[in-house]
Formats: sequence, structure tokens, C-alpha cells
Amino acid sequence: MLSCTASPSMRVDRSVRRQEMTAELFAAIKSGDMATVERVLERDRGLVDARDEDGLSPVLAALYHGRNEIATAVLRRGPKLTVFEAAAAGDLARVRELVGANPAQANGVAPDGYSPLGLAAFFKRREVVRYLLGAGADPRPASRNGGFTPLHSAVATDAGATDIEIVRMLLDKGGDPNARSQSGSTPLHTAAFTGDRASLELLIAHRADPAIRNKAGQTASDIATERGHEEVARILASRR
Repeated sequence: MLSCTASPSMRVDRSVRRQEMTAELFAAIKSGDMATVERVLERDRGLVDARDEDGLSPVLAALYHGRNEIATAVLRRGPKLTVFEAAAAGDLARVRELVGANPAQANGVAPDGYSPLGLAAFFKRREVVRYLLGAGADPRPASRNGGFTPLHSAVATDAGATDIEIVRMLLDKGGDPNARSQSGSTPLHTAAFTGDRASLELLIAHRADPAIRNKAGQTASDIATERGHEEVARILASRR
């Protein structure tokens, strides 16, 4: 009589196949291949909550790679978002639910080293930033990956233009304008790099020090000059 129980070899085959599909999914996310993402998730809907070798979910991987349409497509399939993924995606309701159930999550650390506040600031999720700060999120700790504070992340433009209100909220709640990343750069260095005059002037108004040099020996003014942001360089030079 045949057994209905899967043999060990069958279970191994399924495990290997799932690993292959997971790798295919994350490769497609990275390259922006929407069709492959949809096909893989249709074949195995559970992969919507998969993790890559760095612990990233499909949603967070898509956001990090700037694949916003793919992130939206994944979100439509109802993944079980962690507080980090919800903060990055701007899902305020989910952030409220998770932090409300466990307030310590407001200051948690994701597998890639970032806090919910840092992720919300990086992806310019203003209302999530506002809620997290009100829920006790600390704007001062740096990420374990790169040593970036939420203020560094707010001024960075990798994931979109700076939201000056996010910068203001972080400063008002005690964010350090002179905090240094692992490369020795302050948020002022980042604003100088992007040529963001509004953020730069707000940082200076909160006592950001233009004389600080990063580990490469550069001041914010040096970086602004190197990047061709002449007006920003002049403002910085006049404050030293």
C-alpha cells in the first residue's frame, strides 16, 4: 500500500525548488522585472514573505532598489509586514498596530541595522515619522550599517527629495546635527552633497558645525564645491 507521506527526497526537492524561486524573485526585484515577480508570486504566494540572504523581504528589497511599482504589486498581495517594512512602505496603520501592541518596537533594529524611524525618514514617510517620534522613537541612535542617524537618512535623497518637515521634526525632537557616520560625515555633509539649501540652512540654525571634517578630510563646504553647488558652498564658507 502506497504511503501518502512525502518522502525525504521529495521534501528536499521542494525545498531546493523554493530556494531557487526565492533567488529568482529577488533577482527580478533587483532588475525591475515585474513580469517575473508576478509569475513567481503567482506560483508560490507564500514567497511574498520570503527573505533574501540579508534578511530583506520582497517589499523592502523593492523599495531599496527604487522599484516602487514592484513594491506596490507585492503590497497588494498582503504580506505580513514587520514594523520596519511598514515604516519603509508608509503603512501608518500597520505601524500603529505593531507599536501599539509592543511600544519597544518603535526603537527596534531591523536585520539590516536600521530603526523604523530611520527607514521612515529615508523613504520620506512624514506621518510615520511623526507617529514614531510621538510614540517614543529616539532620533539619536545610528544605524548598525554605516552609522547613519535618522537625520542623515532624512537629508539623503537616494529614495526621493528631502522633506524639510521630517528634518525639522527630527531636530525638534533632539536629532544631533553633528552626528558622524562611520565615514565621519554629518547630516550637513549630506546636504552639501545633494545641494539641499533648505535642509542645510535648517541644520545650521540648529548648530550644525560647518568646520567638521569627515574621515577624508573634507568639510561640507569642500563637498559642495566638489559637487558644483556654488551657492551652498558660499553659505557654508561664510559660516566657518
